[in-house]
Amino acid sequence: MKQAPEVWNSKIDEHFQANGFIKCPYEHALYTKKEKNEDFSLVCLYVDDLIFTGNNARMIQEFKDSMIRKFEMTDIGLMSYYFSIEVKQEEKGIFICQKVYAKFILKKFNMEESNAVSTLVDCGIKLSRYNEGSNVDATYFKSLVGSLHYLTYIRPNILYGVELVSRYMEKPKSTHLMVAKRILRYIKVTISYGLLYTRYDDFQLIGYTDSD
Repeated sequence: MKQAPEVWNSKIDEHFQANGFIKCPYEHALYTKKEKNEDFSLVCLYVDDLIFTGNNARMIQEFKDSMIRKFEMTDIGLMSYYFSIEVKQEEKGIFICQKVYAKFILKKFNMEESNAVSTLVDCGIKLSRYNEGSNVDATYFKSLVGSLHYLTYIRPNILYGVELVSRYMEKPKSTHLMVAKRILRYIKVTISYGLLYTRYDDFQLIGYTDSD
C-alpha cells in the first residue's frame, strides 16, 4: 500500500506532466516548462509546498489557476522565507541570505559575545589529525561543523574553512575546535552577507585563486 506522501507525489507529478512540465532528471523535485518563444516556468516541489517562477506572467497565472482548481491550494504571495533562507525581492534583483540562521548558531554555540574577526582562517594555518591539544567531544564538534555546512549553500565564501575542519570530525582536538569557532567569529562580522541575483544580464563573473 502506498503511503500518503507517495500518493500525493504521484498525483502532482501526473498533473505537472499533463500540463507540459518536464521533471528534471538530476533533481526530481524540480519541473520545467518551455514554450517556443523561449518563455519558461520553473516549479520546485517540497511535500505540499511549491515555489514557482518564470519570465511570463501569463504562464505563471495559468499555473496558479490550475493548481488552485485541481488541489485547492492557496497562493501566499511572494516568497520571503524558506528553509531558513531569507528572500528579499527588490527592484534590483533577488537577495537571499541566512542572517536569522547565522544568529541562531552563534547563540547555540555560545559565540554571540565572541570577538569578531575579518578573516575566515589564520594565514598559513596547518591542521592534521596529529595536532597537539586536548580531545574534544566529537558529537559537539560534528554538530558545529554540520551547522556551518548548512550555511555554505548561501555563503560559498566560508566553504574553504568549513571543508578544512570537516576533515577532523572523528577525533577532533582543541586546535580543530579553535579553527571552527573562528569561522563563527567571522560569520558574526559578515552576518548580512548573501547572494544577489540581479535583473540585469550585463554582469561579469570574476574568480580568484591562490598563486601557489
